[in-house]
Amino acid sequence: MEINFNKNLYSRQAIRRSIKAYRRLADFDFQEGKNYFKVSLKNAAPDVARVIGDEFSNYVLSLIKFKQG
Repeated sequence: MEINFNKNLYSRQAIRRSIKAYRRLADFDFQEGKNYFKVSLKNAAPDVARVIGDEFSNYVLSLIKFKQG
């Protein structure tokens, strides 16, 4: 499973912290492109395999501090 996070919305720090928090549930690979951060998940624990992508994305989002303008 691959998840792309737009650099205009998500921070590298939030994604890295999320990977650290979820590292016991799956194997993660992090890559940085021009406009996106790409996270690949493999070997997810069977009891979370169906929901881990959504849960991981929600966790990343919860760590984002939005600028108010």
